Amino acid sequence: MPLDPEQVALFDALQSGKLTRRQFARRLAALGFASSAIAAFLAACGPSAPPASAPAAAPTVPPTALPAVRPTVPVPAAAPTSPPAVAPTAVGTAASASADAGRLASAEPDPKRGGTLRIAFGVTTSNYDLQQGASNSVLTHLYSNLVRLNPVDGLKTIVPDVAESFVVAPDGLAYTFTLRSGVQFHDGTPLTADDVVATYNRMIFPPQGIVSLLKDRYAAVAKVEAVDPRTVKFTMNEPSAIFLLLLTDTTQGIYSKKTLDANNNDLRKVLVAPGTGPFMFKEYKDGEKWTLVRNPNYWNRDLPYLDALELIHVPAWSDRGTAVLTSQADVSWNVSKETWDEGTRRTDAMRTNRVTTFGAYQVIINAHQKPFDDPRVRRAVHLALNRQGLIEAFKTQEQIDLSRWVPHGGQFATPRDTIATLPGYRADKTQDIADARKLLADAGYASGMSAIELLSASVPPHAEIMAPGVQDQLKNALGMEVNIRVAERSLLVEDEKAGRFTLVLDTPGGPISDFSPLANTYFKTGGSQNYGGYSNAQFDALLKQSDRELDPNKRRALLDQMQDLLDQDPPWLFIGFTDHLLMWNARVRGLALDKRAQSEWGRVEIPWLDA
Repeated sequence: MPLDPEQVALFDALQSGKLTRRQFARRLAALGFASSAIAAFLAACGPSAPPASAPAAAPTVPPTALPAVRPTVPVPAAAPTSPPAVAPTAVGTAASASADAGRLASAEPDPKRGGTLRIAFGVTTSNYDLQQGASNSVLTHLYSNLVRLNPVDGLKTIVPDVAESFVVAPDGLAYTFTLRSGVQFHDGTPLTADDVVATYNRMIFPPQGIVSLLKDRYAAVAKVEAVDPRTVKFTMNEPSAIFLLLLTDTTQGIYSKKTLDANNNDLRKVLVAPGTGPFMFKEYKDGEKWTLVRNPNYWNRDLPYLDALELIHVPAWSDRGTAVLTSQADVSWNVSKETWDEGTRRTDAMRTNRVTTFGAYQVIINAHQKPFDDPRVRRAVHLALNRQGLIEAFKTQEQIDLSRWVPHGGQFATPRDTIATLPGYRADKTQDIADARKLLADAGYASGMSAIELLSASVPPHAEIMAPGVQDQLKNALGMEVNIRVAERSLLVEDEKAGRFTLVLDTPGGPISDFSPLANTYFKTGGSQNYGGYSNAQFDALLKQSDRELDPNKRRALLDQMQDLLDQDPPWLFIGFTDHLLMWNARVRGLALDKRAQSEWGRVEIPWLDA
């Protein structure tokens, strides 16, 4: 159709760089253009990232000693309505694993070699140190772990990585890993046990000047030592229910001792420290893309099948989806609902899946500030919040599942049907609001309260939908006058660290499908990111007991007690864990994204491109 002068001016502004693609799309939407037309216009205006290449097929592993796990409920190719929620899945672990258990290979015949896989991802990195806050979605492709989640079975079992085998002591107080022979870093340095020890000592027992965000996770570890050049032993203070699972996190890449020593253990400004992973660094264009190339000396000589990866920085969910739909990218880990629906309809060319994550929308409460230093007030807002209403209002932006404190993708999660009957979580808020008002009256706030500040990141879904939703609900239910203050994301984090807040809308998350890292980091007394200052001695005791309990049934009972306690004495205002909407071109083979039990923006050495 012909364009009027205002529309022509918008195109000129986009082409000249005066408007971003996201701003351009919003302006077109305001003029009444449909999303499909906007996507077509964006494609016609040229790629925001280089055009896409063809995609890939699916590998598997030989049978291993790892036990079978309860299968995930399959996610059907849905019609464009709300994507179905995903069932929790247990991650299979074992007391040992033997050589070649982690030697991945294609499950499909005749995998094709060559080509460049383009991945649209949302968060670039502010530094280059995996263990000091760098973006693991970028850097993980360059490094290897001791063990990893198996991408072939949908991340449902743990398999060896650069450790070819491991043995767990019967009492759970020692883990011994044997490294593969012949593994080398990208600079040619051979991998030895000393490198593993240096990497983990820096995380668990950080030297002066190094702030370890991961230290809390490994409180059960007493010592890491090199038994010989190919053997590493972790000695524990006490048994750990999740130690092996922690080692699978994509931040746990192994660095060389030589590199750590040469940089005084701080790699934040080192572009890029050599790893042992399937890809090597080639180029970084700030704010645009990373280019990685195949490692010809990767320990698994059959992989990767690809020649290169291009990691394209596309911050907006909708733009990531558009990039895949218009073949500017081959895959994205999380796209907007609207573009996901379009991909789901296009069964000839696109594939989609919905998977659980370990990040949640929550309102962090400062327990040191009035009125929230009173647990009755925290309990009142917990009861009054209409979570199901917020989830429904937000579904055009991001998928939030009705969930509780334990991550909804893990084996210990409370069933959704049960959650829907609980005070604070149920749809009928009549009794919840009555109980909440009584609690406020008992605390001396029968007539409500004013000048409560809610801090929110400036990203539109947070500042324009979720924060106002919380604001309206607390006012209507409890008479709380909440004022929203908006800040850039980086400044918001600084305010959190300094305790300069009353309430903060944020999306904290954990590295694995277990509650322990979340609880130890955010809710335990003195936790490294317990910015609200919450403290409950009974919770701390239950957490300690749960962390060392190896019997799954006994551990479930402890976790249920902890969740009941947090509902009664909430540290934060919990809204719900999110799901990611995966979308990829049908030519991408081998990532097994259709089998995924959870979201992981991890390594991709197994895909190949069927084109």
